Amino acid sequence: MGEALKELGKLFYNLALVAVGTLIVQPLVKGNLSAKLFLVGFIAFLLFSFLGFILISIGESLKGGE
Repeated sequence: MGEALKELGKLFYNLALVAVGTLIVQPLVKGNLSAKLFLVGFIAFLLFSFLGFILISIGESLKGGE
């Protein structure tokens, strides 16, 4: 169970990187980054990163107890 949670956490880390790339970096390069788009991208990054961190931490603690 611990390994599955760790892998799910890695998936959320990858989603955080995709959110930053598509919602912040790409519009910044194209020159049409708005404050609303930046805020949505930043919140998505924080949410996915935090969820990934929590899942990996839980997976590590379960793996250590086995």
